[in-house]
Amino acid sequence: MYIRLLNAGGILRRYFIMNGFDGIMTVMGIIMGSYITHSINPKFIVGASIGASIAMGISGFVGAFITERAERIKEIKDLERSLFTSLEDSVLKQAVDIVTVLAALIDALAPMLFSLISVMPFMLAICSIISLELAMLIAIVLISILLFSLGAFLARISDENVLKYGLYMLISGLLISVIGVFLEILL
Repeated sequence: MYIRLLNAGGILRRYFIMNGFDGIMTVMGIIMGSYITHSINPKFIVGASIGASIAMGISGFVGAFITERAERIKEIKDLERSLFTSLEDSVLKQAVDIVTVLAALIDALAPMLFSLISVMPFMLAICSIISLELAMLIAIVLISILLFSLGAFLARISDENVLKYGLYMLISGLLISVIGVFLEILL
């Protein structure tokens, strides 16, 4: 109800996609950094990824909360000036408060969720369930699937070509891999 009242569905979806994408790309960067330096250590990859995802989560929550709150309060104050009345105890003000917190939570949790999913193969390698080489392969495949899925989701929202949008996101992830391999050759 509150999301519809403020027409906030679009911004919440954008926060989820953009920050999920950031989480995936951060893990991909950590994996490629490990590869480039010839120090592929699953504990480092998991630890660095979790540390980065926590930092992105806190940054995302605070940044989104403060930004959304400021924008939404401005809208309320503009409306109050137009209506010559206070909206402090209104359903609209409640909606602003709830949607602001919801946006901040989505902004915080999306990169953490996608980072943790992306790094799971390395958790299995730490537990000696799979080999490090297999963890690397599964992580790259998993990241590729996640990136393609985010693109496909955007295509469905905009009623565009799923394959095209999926490939846009996938190519962006593969670009990090190509740059990583190129740097590894140079170093």
